[in-house]
Amino acid sequence: MAAGKGTCFCLLPLCFFFIPHTAASQVNTQQVILMGRAALYYDDYITAIHYFNTVLEARPYMAEAFYYRAVAKFSLEDYESAQNDLDQAILFNPFRAEFYQLRGLCRIHTSDYQGAIDDYTEVIRENAKDQSAIYNRILCRMELKDFERAEAELDTLMRFWPKFTRAYLIKAQVRLELSDTLGGVFWTDSLLKISPREHAAWAFKGRYALQQEDFTLADSCYTQAMRYEKGNVDYYVERAQARNALNRYALALEDYDRAIEMVPQHFVAHYNRGLIRAFVGDDNRAISDFDFVISEEPDNVLALYNRAELRQKVGDFRGAISDWSYLITAYPHFLYGYAQRAQCYRAVGDVRRAVNDEAYVRRADYDLVFNSGKRRPVKTVRKRSEKALERYDQPIVEDEDTTRNYLSEFGGKVQNRKVERVFLPACHTEGQQFVIDANRQPIFAPDERLRAVVDSANVLVSFGRKSEAIALLRRAVQGEYAAEAVLHYNIGCIEAEEGSLEAAEKAFIRAHELDAKMAEALYNRAVVYLLQGRNDDALPLLSTAGEMGLYKAYNLLKQAKARK
Repeated sequence: MAAGKGTCFCLLPLCFFFIPHTAASQVNTQQVILMGRAALYYDDYITAIHYFNTVLEARPYMAEAFYYRAVAKFSLEDYESAQNDLDQAILFNPFRAEFYQLRGLCRIHTSDYQGAIDDYTEVIRENAKDQSAIYNRILCRMELKDFERAEAELDTLMRFWPKFTRAYLIKAQVRLELSDTLGGVFWTDSLLKISPREHAAWAFKGRYALQQEDFTLADSCYTQAMRYEKGNVDYYVERAQARNALNRYALALEDYDRAIEMVPQHFVAHYNRGLIRAFVGDDNRAISDFDFVISEEPDNVLALYNRAELRQKVGDFRGAISDWSYLITAYPHFLYGYAQRAQCYRAVGDVRRAVNDEAYVRRADYDLVFNSGKRRPVKTVRKRSEKALERYDQPIVEDEDTTRNYLSEFGGKVQNRKVERVFLPACHTEGQQFVIDANRQPIFAPDERLRAVVDSANVLVSFGRKSEAIALLRRAVQGEYAAEAVLHYNIGCIEAEEGSLEAAEKAFIRAHELDAKMAEALYNRAVVYLLQGRNDDALPLLSTAGEMGLYKAYNLLKQAKARK
């Protein structure tokens, strides 16, 4: 979320402590930890996890290794697994404040605000002037709507750090939450006296001006905010809202153009730009904006309403009929829709259907309610989720956003390649080994007949004879090779490619039962769950597979979380 839009958590850096070598037996372990920390420093979280896994295999009670592995997982957005590591770190050493600090961040990301408060309380008990812990605890209290206690702690924070600008913004937010509008404005203005370049304060003031319908002030405030933070797309979208209300359509369109240039998939910017283009008569480009909106939300009835009118206006009568028909299906008594569709039917020569629609309208004693035939300038906005048809021409704003962005030095640069939800391939033979991926440890396979079964099945698959391949593998696991994980894994791969997801799931479960180190079986089972919409079941499997060294699982983990 952009600064100034709700509250945001301030994550100040956690400290890395060098621990002296206390015994010769610890030297190798400490060297590996230092190598892992070096990998963390260079944002190479995958390598770091590998090093810390090595340490924990040798010393499964080592709190420091759990902590640093949690740092790497946090950077990969695997917050649940990071918290599990921190639980272990605290179990073995409950006296390290940085363990609680990081666990608090993980709990924030998983919306466990009370748990985060408990962790920050431990940090503050150790150091009463830990700024980030105090600040984050305040914001957790705000998430729980405990505004009175949040404000009391804010007063303490501001006594310690009277020029801590974020505190002023939160103070203003608290005052607004407690219905003290003048207090909110006072604290925002107080911040601007201390720091006139504080873009978030200007945006905060601009947002308040929008709420008060002081659109001239809002335009001015957002212009100031953009002087000091040029890359914030929300400022362009919100200033465009003010400019639209002031009938400054050309300037509003420039802002929406800039927002879409920055974020091509920006839903609100496309929708509202489409409304302005329709109002000023740029009909074809307005249609293109609503095409985008409907591609993102095919059941967005108000976008369909707008596109239906525009299509009808530019002579795309069949396209308009399609849109009016969708709306009539959704709202069977939508008389204006019947009337407009009747006009379109007549335009394409379908008199019979036109007469049927006109008869329906006459029987209902039709009164033109929704449209006067000409668009009007609209200053009021509606929430994106509101579906009342009479509000079809109102600009939209997002519903209240409860998500938060957490700024942290652990934000990584690795693992950002796009990975589709595709299955890992079946095992194949290379000499006396089974191989799935060249980057993974092969499986030793001395049994020549077993290798022949795998080779034969793979050949059948290559010729498109997948049912025969499955039959061959199933005969093998029903006989002397019942305990061969590779065969069950390959059955799962073929079943998955054929779309038999339940059969694939069972095969992958069995493969992992037989070989607990087969991370590929966990990964593919997770993909099955993602395809079934079972994200909550998939996430822990991906986390475990990544921890076991199948690091592409972290890419998919991040995608799955983003699409939840």
